[in-house]
Amino acid sequence: MRERLTPRKVRQRRLEKAAKEALSGEKTAMARLLTDDEPTAPKQPRVVVGHEYVRWVRRRVVADGRPAPSYGFDLEAVLTACAQAQRLLWLRRILMALACGAAGLCAWTPVAYLAPLVVLAGLWAAFWTDRTLAQRRLRTVFDDHGGEAWGAEVPRRFQDAVERIRDASYGDVVPYRNQVRSSGARYHFVGAGKVWFETQIGIDVMPARSRDDDAGDEGDSGSSRIPPSVADLLTGAHTGSGVVEFTPDDLHAHVARELQRPIAPLRDFHPDSAQEVFGVAAISAERWEMLTPDRWEGLVSLARDGVRAADAQRAPKVARRFLCARMTSWDGELVASLFVGFAYENHYLRVVVRPHVVNPVHPVLREAEKKASASGWAWQRRTAYLAAVDTGWFVVRLFKRARAGDQEPEQDPGTGPVSLREAYSTRHMDDMLQYDDARRYIEMMQGRVLASVDGFLVGHNVDTGAYRERITVVLNSGVINTGEMSNVQNQPGAVGSQQSSGGAK
Repeated sequence: MRERLTPRKVRQRRLEKAAKEALSGEKTAMARLLTDDEPTAPKQPRVVVGHEYVRWVRRRVVADGRPAPSYGFDLEAVLTACAQAQRLLWLRRILMALACGAAGLCAWTPVAYLAPLVVLAGLWAAFWTDRTLAQRRLRTVFDDHGGEAWGAEVPRRFQDAVERIRDASYGDVVPYRNQVRSSGARYHFVGAGKVWFETQIGIDVMPARSRDDDAGDEGDSGSSRIPPSVADLLTGAHTGSGVVEFTPDDLHAHVARELQRPIAPLRDFHPDSAQEVFGVAAISAERWEMLTPDRWEGLVSLARDGVRAADAQRAPKVARRFLCARMTSWDGELVASLFVGFAYENHYLRVVVRPHVVNPVHPVLREAEKKASASGWAWQRRTAYLAAVDTGWFVVRLFKRARAGDQEPEQDPGTGPVSLREAYSTRHMDDMLQYDDARRYIEMMQGRVLASVDGFLVGHNVDTGAYRERITVVLNSGVINTGEMSNVQNQPGAVGSQQSSGGAK
């Protein structure tokens, strides 16, 4: 007989069902929490090594003779090493051709059955010679610390790139790429590393108010800020009546001087870090390959002299000037950069700060130094074994060609300019001390930039009340307290944040 359900029983069953679902959800959340607490090794991006690396550098990095700026290492030394590896490749091919020729001659003798063995032995000798000479050259570089060991002549295919690297204007023009993510768009300066966070501050430029005006507004401190009227903005448009006139280039020069102000550190305590401050012209990566020599000169003038330079009048149509402050440490493994943009138009000032940090080099490259320092019979046995593996892999490659994706690093976008240092970096900064130093450099440079802007505005009789409100949010609870290891989407003031940023724009 079917049970009759009363409203009381229906309500009781619903409560029991809700209790079971809540208990099940708690168990699932606890299991997920325990799983998340388990340490997991970060999966590093795929990179190519050996002669595939040389081909990739020639095809992507220096194809058009205009490589993207490199930070933390000398790209010319890399090109020289690639040239030496190319010579080793030709030597190996000659030895392989001799081995095949010797096998062909052996086929016309009574011991023709030994021809396959002659081919395999010749291939093994070619690969063994290639590995031995490469390891010896690498040890020479490490022992010489990259000095006179790079004395080899650069081939013609690298000449244009080397001349541009040696040019005094190399690094003045920087391409940027838009990285669309679930948390919003991030604008990444190619070569500067990972985008950490972004600070955006915008204020209406109005004359500073007198103390009587400030006292009269104390009772209205709890109300929201009223946008200024057109009359208030135009009060300082005339010389001597309010705001002292200035341009973005004036603000750029002031902040650069403040960052370069000499500070006497304790040499026995502070680490050896080099800070650089210079102007750059940012241009979209899609326009990088279309740069002509005349356009390049215009962008260099924009970076060095500002938008009012005679040769840079047409450059602002497709480019903008940024102030770059950069700290290099850990023997080039850690590079922290700050790109600051100033825009001032229609009495509205906007300051955008985009920090980038270059992660350490890939673990595959770290193993190269360890293997290059090895010697003795153990290394000889391993080299002989690896030469045999190369021989077998060469035979396999005759029948199975490599896929296109296996011939380029995973972090290569495939089109446009690419940074060699970024493509061969780790996915995350796993060293605690390096991460602490990176945060310290970014906080130091960003704090000084914001303070310099405040001092400039005060000196030009600008009301800094709104500006200080915004930087207070940034410094205390905003984007400066988050890094590439944190969830920037949930931070106040960050790009794509779901929280209120307290008026930050």
